[in-house]
Amino acid sequence: MKRFLIHIILFAILFFIVDRAFCFFIQNAPKKEYDKRLQYIIDGEMNKDIIILGSSRGANNVVAKQIEDSTGFSTYNLSYRGSDVSFHKFLLESVLKFNKQPKKVMLVLDSGYEFNDVPTLNFRFDRLYPLKNYSYINNKLIEDKKQNRLSKMFCLARIKQKDFNLKANKVLPINVMTSHGSKINSQKGDATLVYGNGYKPYEIDKENLSKINDLEAIQNICKENEIELIFVFPPNFKSFDGSFYERFSSLIKKENRIMIYDTMDVRYTDSKYFRDESHLNKKGAEIFTNEMIQFINSK
Repeated sequence: MKRFLIHIILFAILFFIVDRAFCFFIQNAPKKEYDKRLQYIIDGEMNKDIIILGSSRGANNVVAKQIEDSTGFSTYNLSYRGSDVSFHKFLLESVLKFNKQPKKVMLVLDSGYEFNDVPTLNFRFDRLYPLKNYSYINNKLIEDKKQNRLSKMFCLARIKQKDFNLKANKVLPINVMTSHGSKINSQKGDATLVYGNGYKPYEIDKENLSKINDLEAIQNICKENEIELIFVFPPNFKSFDGSFYERFSSLIKKENRIMIYDTMDVRYTDSKYFRDESHLNKKGAEIFTNEMIQFINSK
C-alpha cells in the first residue's frame, strides 16, 4: 500500500511538471498574433472616447484616425471581419470590464443580415483561442462549450496542436491594420461591379432570436453606463435596404440614434469607391468617414 501511494505521489509530481512545461506554449500563443486588439482590451489598454464595432464593413469602411483627428475624441476601431452582433456584445462587455467606459459606441450594421445565421457572420472564437492563457477568455470558452472544464486547472486541457508552432502567424494583406485598428483597402475600385437597384423584402422568419436579444443587451448596457449608442448604416453598391431599415428601427430604443449614409450622394453609385459590393476602398472609406464625423459633430 505504501509503495502504491509513493507511485501515486510520484505520478502527480511528474504530471504537474509536464503540465507546467506545456504552459509555456499557452503563454506564448498571444505573442504570435498580429491582431492584438482583444489583448489590449483585457490588459486595460483600450481607454478610448469612441469605439467602433462591426464586421468587415466597420473594419474597411471606417477610418478611426480620421474621426479622432477631426472630432478630438480618441477613437479605435474594434470591428472584426466576419463577426456578428453576439461578438460585438462580448467586445463591449470586455471593454467595460477592463477599461474606462467610452463616451460613444458606433455599431456598423450588416444591412439585411444583422440577425441572420449566415456563414460569413459568426462569433469569432478564433480570436479568443490565442488568449486562453487569460482566465477571463478561458472561462468564456468553457461557457460556450469550446473548452473543457479541466482547462481551469491544467494547461494540458487548454493546449491545441497549433500552439506548438512558435512562429508568428502570417498576416494577409486584407488584415493589415492602421494605428487605430481600421483595415483600409487601398486597391482601385472594381470596374466590373454593377449597381443593384432591386427591392428585396426583409424576411423576419430567418432571424435568430438570440441575436435580437444581443442587440437589446447592447442597448441596455449603453443605457446603464450612460454611453451614447449610434447605429451606422454604411453604403453597399446597391440601393438602400429600406425593408431592413424598417425592421431594424422597430427594435431601437428612443435614446439611441441611427446614422444612414447619404443615399443621394452619387459617389456611392460609382464603382471606383468600392472594393466589392459590400466594402469601400480607401477613397470611399474617407468619404463615408467624413459623414460619420459630421454626424458626431452635429450633436
